[in-house]
Amino acid sequence: TKEVTVEKGEESQLIVNVAASEEDSGILIGYHGENLNAFQYILGQIVNHGQEEWTKIFVNVNNYRLQREVELRQMAKNAADRAIATGDEIEMPYLTPAERRIIHLELTDRTDVDSFSEGEDRARRLIISPKKKEK
Repeated sequence: TKEVTVEKGEESQLIVNVAASEEDSGILIGYHGENLNAFQYILGQIVNHGQEEWTKIFVNVNNYRLQREVELRQMAKNAADRAIATGDEIEMPYLTPAERRIIHLELTDRTDVDSFSEGEDRARRLIISPKKKEK
């Protein structure tokens, strides 16, 4: 069973929510949301084709994006705590630019760690390191 609802979000944004069975949602979401991101991109291109004003399209399946954000925030906290405990830099696994941004924002208020990205394209990784103590 699949149900699709579309609602207007902030400014010029459309939110497409898809309710799907567990099996279908796995296919729609894909590995770490890759299919979902691709679908969102393609839908955005279709909706905005020939338009002067860009409408941002946000696609969500079974509330995956909110659940993923909660998971990423927890990953950020755990990695920061591990960096402090060990004194080592922690390299996060591959994350999309949007996911890296969530982690950077989560750690903004922490005065004991730094977060930065290095590398290019699919090799780009987010690094969390203990802040160097000033003497």
